[in-house]
Amino acid sequence: MKTKLILLLFLSISTSIYAQKIKLKKETIYIDGIPVLSYEKKSYGNEFVIYELNTKNELITDVYNVPGDYQKIIFTNQQKSMEMRPAYWNKSLIKWFIEQGLLDINGNFNADKVDSFIEKFDEKITERTILKN
Repeated sequence: MKTKLILLLFLSISTSIYAQKIKLKKETIYIDGIPVLSYEKKSYGNEFVIYELNTKNELITDVYNVPGDYQKIIFTNQQKSMEMRPAYWNKSLIKWFIEQGLLDINGNFNADKVDSFIEKFDEKITERTILKN
């Protein structure tokens, strides 16, 4: 009985950690009702750019490649990128970045996590396509 109670408590705590409410409104990203980042949609909605709040200091660009059916995430200041099959977009992308430690709930970007994030999730889609041909 104790084990089940402890497990239930652990699961509820870990769920609440990542249960932030994310809202995109008027080119501002709100986390739990607080404005923390800015964003812009470009290229007919196929490009999602995340900036520091109220600046044009670009942190991350997510580009959806329609013909290839993959998305490319570019970490602008680190001059690094990765490719993956579409999984996250807009609000879910922000939530995923928070869960992975790239962003915190205050909108701070953790550049130290970029390499491990790329290592973990990069599918190298265009590289594989070139190798096939």
